[in-house]
Amino acid sequence: MSDTQKKPAVSVIMPCYNTEKYLKKTMDSLFAQTFSDFELIMVDDGSTDKTPELLDSYKSRYPDVITVVHRENGGQSSARNLALDMAAGEYILFWDSDDYAELDYMEALVSAARANDSDAVISGSHYIDENGVVIENLNYPVDRFPDYPLRRLSPHGKLYRRDFLNRHGIRFAPGKLYEDNPFNFKAMFLARNPVILPVTRHYQVVHPGSSMASRLTSDKVPFDAIEDALSYVNEHSSEINDRNVYEFTVLSFITYFIFLGNREHMQAALHKYRGCKYSPELIRELCIFAQRVIPQKLPDYGKNPYVGIFRGRELQLRHRLGVWLFVRLLKTHTLYPFARVYYFFVR
Repeated sequence: MSDTQKKPAVSVIMPCYNTEKYLKKTMDSLFAQTFSDFELIMVDDGSTDKTPELLDSYKSRYPDVITVVHRENGGQSSARNLALDMAAGEYILFWDSDDYAELDYMEALVSAARANDSDAVISGSHYIDENGVVIENLNYPVDRFPDYPLRRLSPHGKLYRRDFLNRHGIRFAPGKLYEDNPFNFKAMFLARNPVILPVTRHYQVVHPGSSMASRLTSDKVPFDAIEDALSYVNEHSSEINDRNVYEFTVLSFITYFIFLGNREHMQAALHKYRGCKYSPELIRELCIFAQRVIPQKLPDYGKNPYVGIFRGRELQLRHRLGVWLFVRLLKTHTLYPFARVYYFFVR
């Protein structure tokens, strides 16, 4: 983009890998948005189907809006990072190549960001299958529960100010699963004037090719990125917009990661890899990591006001109980023995 060209309000970042059968619906949804002041950066991540040709055809139709990058496969995180470095918009919106949204989705996010001078706007997202059936609604009912503490660490349904991300060097951990989490530990909780919208206008398609069906191995866990993110937030403690919710989010994520995320990967992989079993070594590594990092980075975690079976009644009992138990196990140094017993029964 030349210096004389007007910079777009939003840079939409779309990594693409073998999504030829989803692209039309995705692109139709994007170009039907009521908000049109955006650029679209599409990174072809080494696709082997007709995705590259489709991207070039869209580029020819919208030459002033779309930038296409073709490259060898490097993973979704590095594709997003590449596009982030190229982006010129005031705000960043991540839009996967099989996602779609309601027509006023982008307009609602940008309007909220501008009205509140926000570094980040957070809204909900629907998880749906390939037939459009809703699997799960990830929403933020702050209209009914103003102190709702649960924060989703996915970048979907969120808008970020580009200068804010660049100032803090916020990027995705390449080559990892759950790479969204360290990104949003910084992006959500160092953001100035964050806004949470009680709306769900984004649809994320969960299909058989998703990363959830892959083996979860130690080299795929972003241990270093998580620890670095927590250290960075502590170094900028004066900028944390809600320390209690930040702590509760970290505790919730690691509780999920050890007891549900690893289990879901294990069970999904059973359908894909014959004889796939859970890894005691990985469980041990996850528990040792949590036992070391949580007291170090969140020294007051045991006093968090959102932790408790009878607190935050708007959250599922399973969530409240899980985080409460996780905190008790950390404080008594019994996390790993409990996890071993747990996985003995759920494998």
